[in-house]
Amino acid sequence: MKRITVISLTTAIAIGSLPFFSRPAQASWGDFFLGVGAGVGTSAIINSNRRAQQQRYAPVSPDQEFFRGVQDGLNGARYDNPRNSPDYDRGFEEGVRRRNNSR
Repeated sequence: MKRITVISLTTAIAIGSLPFFSRPAQASWGDFFLGVGAGVGTSAIINSNRRAQQQRYAPVSPDQEFFRGVQDGLNGARYDNPRNSPDYDRGFEEGVRRRNNSR
């Protein structure tokens, strides 16, 4: 006597697609280089920010501080004196005075 097994269509599709879902993940060289590029880009940004912070707080001459203050005051930029320099303060006040007199 032969036995006939009937399976539903849903079960047949699930069994048929099982190899599709059970494939191991495989990365390509493009994915590898994309990851390496993202890492390099991130480190370049971090180094750039670090360098900018070092330059921001690095000592400069009093004349440079004064000139930077004059330019900020003259151009209406915000007060920015990270080194707490009295030369920048004097320059900023001078720049604001020049800007107000030129109106």
